Amino acid sequence: MSKNLPSRADEKAGGIQVIARAAKILNALGEKPYGMSLGEIAQAVDLPRSTVQRIVAALDSVQMIRTHGAGGVRLGPALLRLTSSVHADVVEIARPWLHALSAATNETVSLSRASGKQLAIVYYVVADRELRVVPRIGLNLPLYSTSGGRALLALENDDDIRILLGDAYATITEYTIKTLPELMARLNEVRKSGVSYDHSETLDGVSTMAVAMDTVLGRFSISLLMPNSRFQKHEARYRDEILKCKEIMLHELGRRAVRD
Repeated sequence: MSKNLPSRADEKAGGIQVIARAAKILNALGEKPYGMSLGEIAQAVDLPRSTVQRIVAALDSVQMIRTHGAGGVRLGPALLRLTSSVHADVVEIARPWLHALSAATNETVSLSRASGKQLAIVYYVVADRELRVVPRIGLNLPLYSTSGGRALLALENDDDIRILLGDAYATITEYTIKTLPELMARLNEVRKSGVSYDHSETLDGVSTMAVAMDTVLGRFSISLLMPNSRFQKHEARYRDEILKCKEIMLHELGRRAVRD
């Protein structure tokens, strides 16, 4: 074999390196749904801009990403279709544990994800009792007004939250958060306690409690929904049960590694 030709081992190592670099770029874009410039990507993944440009071009050619001018590199339709399939898989994995949480609390449970500025419910279990809360699949509610939405927002950094939400906060009920500083204060509480609450902010008379999961299959929130009166009476037990469910789910779905 000529000394100038790469060996199979060298080719394999080079291929693995390219895949690893592409994965880092896709992960970085997944953290910035509103898009990144090539320079921002290069800084985030610690690679030369020229290397990032080559990999981005290759990913764009197979629709794994989309490019819109100098500052608009985003995840593409091919990857988003895969993500949609993953959500279906997550529901199948989560289903028994969500039913177990509902049985343990005798309350309605929902599984949700962020969809832009909205909280999208992807699955729910309705409590088997006379007075209960019944959500709707696909019902989109503002992230800032719901316990599940704020649990997910608490995983983001403050700058990304400001960019995503802006300064406009529609009033849903008289208790809805109305300003960014108020929201940030609430998110700091969620980061400290690990649990998010909503008392009549989205629907009068209804309280919700939620936790967020940062998994290898994406970020999801689990919420308990109940009348205000039952929340006040059983808050401690509900909190213990939802945190227990979160740990089981993270074990089943895989906890995403924390990056420095």
